[in-house]
Amino acid sequence: MFEAIGLKSRIVVYADTPIGTLSNRCYGQFIEHLGECIYGGVWVGRDSKMPNENGFRLDVLEAVKDLNPPLVRWPGGNFASGYHWEDGVGPLSRRPRRYDLAWGAEEPNLFGTDEFVEWCRLIGAEPFITVNAGNGTPEEAARWVEYCNSNRNTYYSSLRREYGHNEPYNVKLWGVGNELYGEWQIGSCVDGAECARRTLEFANEMRKADPSIELVAVGCEDPEWNLEMVKGSGKCFDYLSVHYYAPGNKPYKELVAVPVHVEQMLRNTHGLVEATRRKYGVKHEIKLAFDEWNVWYPEAKEPLFTQVTRVKDAVFTGGILNMLQRLCSIVPISNFAQTVNVLPLIIAASDGRMVLTPQYLVFKMYCSNKGARVLRTLADSELYLSNEAGGYVPYVDASATASEDGATVYLYVLNRSEDDSVELRVDFKGFTPRSGVQEFIAGENAEDRNTLEYPDRVRVEQASVEATDGGVGIVLKPHSVNVLRLHG
Repeated sequence: MFEAIGLKSRIVVYADTPIGTLSNRCYGQFIEHLGECIYGGVWVGRDSKMPNENGFRLDVLEAVKDLNPPLVRWPGGNFASGYHWEDGVGPLSRRPRRYDLAWGAEEPNLFGTDEFVEWCRLIGAEPFITVNAGNGTPEEAARWVEYCNSNRNTYYSSLRREYGHNEPYNVKLWGVGNELYGEWQIGSCVDGAECARRTLEFANEMRKADPSIELVAVGCEDPEWNLEMVKGSGKCFDYLSVHYYAPGNKPYKELVAVPVHVEQMLRNTHGLVEATRRKYGVKHEIKLAFDEWNVWYPEAKEPLFTQVTRVKDAVFTGGILNMLQRLCSIVPISNFAQTVNVLPLIIAASDGRMVLTPQYLVFKMYCSNKGARVLRTLADSELYLSNEAGGYVPYVDASATASEDGATVYLYVLNRSEDDSVELRVDFKGFTPRSGVQEFIAGENAEDRNTLEYPDRVRVEQASVEATDGGVGIVLKPHSVNVLRLHG
């Protein structure tokens, strides 16, 4: 039974006015050698008593595969700035056990490049590798590109074949370092100018190994840093990265307003990139890679960084994904941090139990219901005042996509209100819905979560959608994420 209606809203979807194409890399994931993300989460080893496929934990593998993630970023994160990739290839028995300077842990190197690429192929994702631009060298990075992509008879491509992988991996997307602006990072840079110079050196050698690769350079929220990066090395990279973690201890109404702030931040960052590119004669377009984002609770501390997210975090997640659809022309890459056990979508316990968080359920709804074209969508909604957003925020947030043939429209709608349902009317221009299904996540309250003891407290629910007068009318439960699949 739905709650009493407290709010009303109207949405207009312009199915004949696409604003861009939804990138295949939009709903990406991120895994790092941190806590139990890789070891115990993604990888348990071939001899493990835990059910596995060639060493990959089977229940996690199947859960990630169900998301159909388009892209996975690896090996870090902070870990990347001290990782030497040659430690992680070849026979497992000969791989060295190293001390990980980034996280103060022991790294057994049982999961390396070959395992990562194999896992990506099993889940159907494109690999995105971040090279060590901290205490690594351009030569080391170029050798990694050669190992992955070359079909020559030179040393590193031959080494890949020797280890049983005859065909090149053809990894197209490479990150040149991670968060080099931060003193917490191994080999951090003093300013953007130093990072730009380092990026030039890495890009030069990596592209000599494979001129076809795409490069992601280190950016951040600091305009001065980003200006120096584009000025000094914009000619050699394709994307500038931005990371953002929302503090989880914010009040509900502020947490779910964070995507409004992030959207403006990303628009501002791209505007600066464009202005700098024009001023300094960088001829090719530079887009943004939002390649680490999530909510981060105080409980998520070293060494495991575990947290159990709630329905309110699902609303936050839906807000970020709606935002990314609207920004499809300038932010084609994103990566949720992280997929398993660390700030996780999936909690995989050592006793074999597994939990799918409300955030996971949002990704599953969005990834299972998406069209190629992003549509212009306008929402008329009541507002509330948010300090996080620096102004008024609509209770209802919406985005839409359409299939290539225009026969199906997918509408993604949040109700940010913690207490009130919304009576929603949706009208269309250039599309007439005839039938549809509404999937939604709400729980009983915004603090509901799935745990090892109660793994199904929050789930995806369904309701039918009736078309009337060329549109549809539905009810949005409080604190809910909704996806409508409408057929014309």
